[in-house]
Amino acid sequence: MPISLTAARISVVSALIAQPEPSHTTWSRLEPLPTSDDVADSLQARIADPLWMLARQWQFNEFQGEDAGSPIAAALAVAGLPVSSLLPSPDALGGIALPPGAAPLEALVEHEQVFQIHPKLNAQAGQQLMRSLRAAGLGTLAQALRKQFPAPLPAPDDAAADNAGFVWHTLLDQRAIHAQALAQAIRDLPDRAAEEVFGNVVGASIAQMDAFLALLHHWVDWLAEFALDGAAPGASPYWKPERLEYSFALGAQGSGAPVRLVADEYADGRLDWHSFTLGAAHADAGGPDQTLPYPAKPPKHLPLPTTARYPGMPADRYWEFEDGRVNFGMLGAAKSDLARLAVLEYALVFSNDWFTLPLTLPTNALYTIQKLDVRDNFGITLAIPAAGWNMFELSLQPGAPQRLDNTLYLCPALHSLQGPPLEHVMLVRDEMANMVWGIEKRVQGSSGEPIDRKFESTRLSTTQTLRPTVVADAPPANAGALLQYTLQTPVAAHWVPFLPVKKQGAGVLNWSIQLQRGVVTHHYQTTPARMAEPVNASYNAFIQRLRDNAFVETTGALGTTDHQLEGFMFHPRGSLLRQDPNVDVKTDFLRIAEEEVPRDGISLQRRFNYARDAQGRALLWIGRSKSVGRGEGASGLRFDVVKA
Repeated sequence: MPISLTAARISVVSALIAQPEPSHTTWSRLEPLPTSDDVADSLQARIADPLWMLARQWQFNEFQGEDAGSPIAAALAVAGLPVSSLLPSPDALGGIALPPGAAPLEALVEHEQVFQIHPKLNAQAGQQLMRSLRAAGLGTLAQALRKQFPAPLPAPDDAAADNAGFVWHTLLDQRAIHAQALAQAIRDLPDRAAEEVFGNVVGASIAQMDAFLALLHHWVDWLAEFALDGAAPGASPYWKPERLEYSFALGAQGSGAPVRLVADEYADGRLDWHSFTLGAAHADAGGPDQTLPYPAKPPKHLPLPTTARYPGMPADRYWEFEDGRVNFGMLGAAKSDLARLAVLEYALVFSNDWFTLPLTLPTNALYTIQKLDVRDNFGITLAIPAAGWNMFELSLQPGAPQRLDNTLYLCPALHSLQGPPLEHVMLVRDEMANMVWGIEKRVQGSSGEPIDRKFESTRLSTTQTLRPTVVADAPPANAGALLQYTLQTPVAAHWVPFLPVKKQGAGVLNWSIQLQRGVVTHHYQTTPARMAEPVNASYNAFIQRLRDNAFVETTGALGTTDHQLEGFMFHPRGSLLRQDPNVDVKTDFLRIAEEEVPRDGISLQRRFNYARDAQGRALLWIGRSKSVGRGEGASGLRFDVVKA
């Protein structure tokens, strides 16, 4: 009997309709089941057709909306405490005031004398006044000022080693106005009557007096803005020679306890909030209560929050190209590297939840956010309390009163241009000689321009000796191997030794050392009869160059008249290896902490810095910096050497 399949299907369908089963929800999960370790084909995300693309967007929840508003405006209330004083040390009670609009901290802390130690620049500043006087038809007064205040530009001790000093001495010596002396004389004039007397001294007539005095005052103002000139010779008062770095503090006084910010290891020329620590404050460390409310008046337009963006952040949508220059997959982090893991998690997971809010504030002050109100696109205003996030929290020194929670020090950081080094010294460890050496690579010459001490040291060669006397028909020397004994091998003149000495105040139980600058003494034959011979004319000139150099100290003649020796001690020529430049170099011995010279060594530099502050003023000053060296050095110093 035939059976109808169609009738069977209909009967099955009728049975299902008549007796429906309970509904249930099913879930589908997509899991990759790769057959190889190569996932490049899967990561290509190839496009098939529009419907497939829509399905992929649905899979990545790009069609899913949230019942939440987006921030469109924010109102901030910020309290500011300006820094009011600059202190010479962390424990000082008095310093200089820092009014609004003062020069940036880097320039105030680092600046040294400019015109006194740079005769060429001093003469060029005087030439600027001479050009202004000639342009105003007062050329005769310019010549009179030059005769009254001639700019000295001394000749170098060794013209061949300091060629720039010789050239500038020939061109500018006594041919320009002494800018520093003239400016000081003008500043010392108490009133206009004294100024007119000064004008009569240089021969200014009554008709020329007003224009002459106006030009002088304009030039003095220009000179003050041209460079920050230190009050005393040598390094800045904030420079600590024993540490080869700057140390200072900032004081602020608000309605509460006074605040002191300490920067005791500043040496790289870059100041920011992380350069400071919170120290123990004194009651008279700051000025009066100067709390700055922000905003002083309600702004016309509230700032607009914008999504935080950075290179390489994850794209908002799947089909959006990301920055190929950043690869977070190559960022390695161990389980204990919590800081790197936190940054990585922020970058890959929570980056879309952060917003930036523009805020314009005066620098050189401590700021705390007191209130933050955010309004979204639904018109709802949400008050966000202080979260206690201390990303910019300052570290505490011993004796600090308490933490400054939710506080940021907005430091007036500069981006300065740096000129070539005026001085450059490398401090290196010599393991073979068991010593520390200060290598003067560059120093300032007589004109202020840098000179290469390696070339100068070649001129002051330590290997020159007297030539033997030529005797006619002299018998030949006895044949045979003779031994030559050398007490000490020579070292270049620009290598300055540092010797370990007992630290001041160290006892038996707390023994410690520091490094004290020494000298290397070289002995040369200075027998008068031998040096008078024509064959030793160049050697005689060499000895005379040694005696003429101010940084070379002689010990006087030693030995007999037929075999005379003279010792020459080579001191540092620059100021970086000096404790006090105002003291004679023969008695000024720098002492530095032994831990300041690591195995890699350190590099010390003095150079011009140029920058513009927030008001647009141009700033020029001379400062010092310390950086990591290039490793160990070898002087070749040996003792008790015997060779055939």
